[in-house]
Amino acid sequence: MNKLINYAITPVLCAFLVIMAVVVVVKQQKIDDLSHQLDLAHKTAEARKGLVEEARLLQKALDLSPVRTVTVTAYNPTTDQCDDDPLIAASMRKVRAGTIAVSRDLFDQGWVFGRKVRIEGYGIFEINDLMNKRFTKRVDIFMWDEDQARQFGKKNVKVALLEI
Repeated sequence: MNKLINYAITPVLCAFLVIMAVVVVVKQQKIDDLSHQLDLAHKTAEARKGLVEEARLLQKALDLSPVRTVTVTAYNPTTDQCDDDPLIAASMRKVRAGTIAVSRDLFDQGWVFGRKVRIEGYGIFEINDLMNKRFTKRVDIFMWDEDQARQFGKKNVKVALLEI
């Protein structure tokens, strides 16, 4: 009787083991597929990240064009237009004719102290001062005479950052 039970149980156990082996193989294939999909998702995310960075750099390159149309105004050495010491520019140099102040967005893009700028129709100026944070895409020409600055007004003009 024991032998009969062994003969009956052995094929069932063998079938069970074969089924379990098949289940293990199928599960391993699913795990491999999921691992492959995860790898692809990571590679896709990295590729997208690279594309976003490339697009950001291209946009920055476009923003760094040395020629732009900006708002050009004029300012005087008065405390209501400058800070407590209107005769000293942000560059720590004394203000003088030929000085300009630039908005901080331009400054952050390389329009820094000491660089020369050509303002169409007005000449070449040196960046020595910064404008208030509220202004963007703007250049302010220093003038000693307040009436002359008022007459200058506000204009949209092409300006070029020079490489001299």
